[in-house]
Amino acid sequence: MASPPAGSNDIAGKTMKPGMATIRVLAEIQLERGQPLTTDDLQAIPIFEGIPLAQLARLPGSVVRRQFKAGEVICREGEYGSTAFYMLDGQVEVSLQSPLAHVASRKAEAKRGGFFGLLRDFTHRLASGKDDPRPQAANDQRYIPIDGSVDLPMNKPIATMAAGDLFGEMTCLNFNPRSATVKALSDCTTLEMLRNVLQVLQKNPKFKQKLERNYRDRALGQHLRSVPILAGLEDKFIDQLRERVELVSYEPGKVICKQDEPADAFYLIRVGCVKVSQEHPGGELVLAYLSRGEFFGEMGLLQGGKRNATVSALDHVELVRIRMADFRFMLSWYDDLKEKFEQVYEQRSRSMQRAQQVASRIPLNDFLSQGLMQAQSLLLLDLERCTRCDECVRACADSHDGVTRLVREGLRFDKFLVATSCRSCLDPVCMIGCPVGSIRRKENLEVVIEDWCIGCEKCVQQCPYGNIAIHEFPAKAGAAPEVGAGEESAEAPAAEVKKAAMEKKAVTCDLCTDLREPSCVYACPHDAAHRVDAKRFFETGLAKKSQASPT
Repeated sequence: MASPPAGSNDIAGKTMKPGMATIRVLAEIQLERGQPLTTDDLQAIPIFEGIPLAQLARLPGSVVRRQFKAGEVICREGEYGSTAFYMLDGQVEVSLQSPLAHVASRKAEAKRGGFFGLLRDFTHRLASGKDDPRPQAANDQRYIPIDGSVDLPMNKPIATMAAGDLFGEMTCLNFNPRSATVKALSDCTTLEMLRNVLQVLQKNPKFKQKLERNYRDRALGQHLRSVPILAGLEDKFIDQLRERVELVSYEPGKVICKQDEPADAFYLIRVGCVKVSQEHPGGELVLAYLSRGEFFGEMGLLQGGKRNATVSALDHVELVRIRMADFRFMLSWYDDLKEKFEQVYEQRSRSMQRAQQVASRIPLNDFLSQGLMQAQSLLLLDLERCTRCDECVRACADSHDGVTRLVREGLRFDKFLVATSCRSCLDPVCMIGCPVGSIRRKENLEVVIEDWCIGCEKCVQQCPYGNIAIHEFPAKAGAAPEVGAGEESAEAPAAEVKKAAMEKKAVTCDLCTDLREPSCVYACPHDAAHRVDAKRFFETGLAKKSQASPT
């Protein structure tokens, strides 16, 4: 089998989620490109110092030395891989390819006017990022989290990494898609390694100490300020925290803090995704999924009491742990910080109360079997009224630049068709594992996909109901990534260069939250389409009535 172009980490150009067999083949192809290292070679590399010789003897074949010329692409965003890279020398550029390009195209379309041009002023293909409360810093800068030691500024998503930096950790440990494109700025040397090598290194005190030192010195300040509440932290205060914070890690399934335990720390997520849940008589209720740049633990500290939820690791997770005493010191240092945390506390309390109200209702067997129990905003079509005219589908497409979020197919329940459209699930598994943190849920239940989506299809694969799709959008002129000194390289096949004018992005129903009611419901001439809270709708017996009332 012919090897793919050097620097390309996908199989035959595909970005679909690989199975374990594919991952093994992918790993073999990737490591074939580098210089195999013997046990003696590994012993001579400082980061392997202190690892027993017998353990090193099992590593050759799982780690190679790779050299890249200036301008050469090391890995590309959206591709699946199974390796991590450790920089030995040189510099690399980390970037997102043509981010936000489709936004300019959308604005140009809206300027064309007309009724649906007006609609486009109120609806959107992807979230603009303006209302995103997460990645804003003191200078109104916004950051995109990636699988590396740096975050990328939204207005110019480019950063550099150098000797001693590690990237591709989440791809290696959790087989997530690559979150960014990495290109050599100068001739550089890296170690490319498989999961078993990275896990050995993470247990090596010298390697761990080096990475933590790099993080504390070069990344901690930016990471703290990327959280909106902490955006105003000054250098002198961060210097106070730099050596006091704990850097902790958890493997998949491990509990980080448990409901009803004493609250003793505040946590900021560096790497990975966590699940926040509560135990109820009917079972576990998932409250949220949180990823890099988000935080938890403040509610118990503000209450001065116990944890009100359990937080557990969904994959390999690394956290910044700020002890209670330092958290309280931070609140005393900044007069407005406590008020800001209390606002978050109130917002999360409201969301928690809504979830508890749903959990208190008696589950229905049919709902459980069809997965409807999780639906907080379900699109139902009354088949006794529906004439299959497809006005709902056309209205959805017209209000979203021709890209419909609605398919008039799906499950049947009683006389209703459960259309294929976002359900705003209580347990939104679509949010798990996004490599750049571009999918989230707003307080009004709307699931939004941010402008910086890289089209890797992770959320598409995660949604169990097929309610997220990938579409191509025009990129801005000149937004295609450079591939060298004006020449086509082995890392960018001709077909890829020709298609650079289009970008793949994930799209999902936005519930038309800026309109009085969803376009699909408004356009139905037979009053057959309704957006409902599924459980409330059926439990109150409305399913048996010929006239349904939307919630």
